[in-house]
Amino acid sequence: MKLKKLYKHDNKKQIWRILPTTDNKVVVEERDPVSKEVFFCCFDIESGKKIFNEFQLDEKNWCGIEAIYKDIIYFHLYGKPDMPDHRSIIAFDIKSQTILWKNDSYKFSSVYEYKIYCFNQGFESTAYYTLDYLTGDVIDDLGTDISIVKQIKEKADEEFWKQNYLFPSYFNRNDDAIEIHEKYLQDLINNKAIKGEISFIKINDILLYSFHEVNKSNLLNNIFYTYDLLKNKILFEETLDKNLINLMPESFFIKDNFLFLIVDKTKLVIYKII
Repeated sequence: MKLKKLYKHDNKKQIWRILPTTDNKVVVEERDPVSKEVFFCCFDIESGKKIFNEFQLDEKNWCGIEAIYKDIIYFHLYGKPDMPDHRSIIAFDIKSQTILWKNDSYKFSSVYEYKIYCFNQGFESTAYYTLDYLTGDVIDDLGTDISIVKQIKEKADEEFWKQNYLFPSYFNRNDDAIEIHEKYLQDLINNKAIKGEISFIKINDILLYSFHEVNKSNLLNNIFYTYDLLKNKILFEETLDKNLINLMPESFFIKDNFLFLIVDKTKLVIYKII
């Protein structure tokens, strides 16, 4: 296995979310650390060609992405600033770069087989509906029975995991080391000043992993490695962040044959696995 660097994306803003689409695109949600404004960009997953860049909704701070379905981004707003409750559904078409529809009456639950499953929170009860994913028109009134919506959400989640994602697992110093890669990770913990767990993905005999190592300033460096278990050889090394005070969430994942790496919080580097 080899890693071929395709391109680097860097808008000098903190990367909040990375969402590959089923149509060979990737959408990135970014936040300006000073103004707290939210920006969205989209590019071709292999070439890096920008489709749109630094797009903003009318609400520039309190918004985010619920889901992407058939090249339609479904945005949400927040009920109140600094509150996690979502409100509104805004459908944005990636191809035309236009807002197709907006509905402030419903809250998003899931999208499945061309329908948006949503709800309206009343004072005493919650009513559930389906909307046409392209127009926002009401298709079904599902009443107040949440069981159907739960079943659909489970099916939508199953569809997500069929999309060839690989997310890191975690290995810590208290785990049993039985497999070859586990023994290798245990040796790392024993021989390096590592704080927290090691994040890793194993593909055949190749191990991709990252950890936080205490540096000479008693701060943390987040380092990523690709390692060949059979050849006992490091294939690739990248410092993802330096001089950290706190542990950072994992900064890599795989979709299909693409590796997504976040470097210095603002840079997204895409590698092709060949």
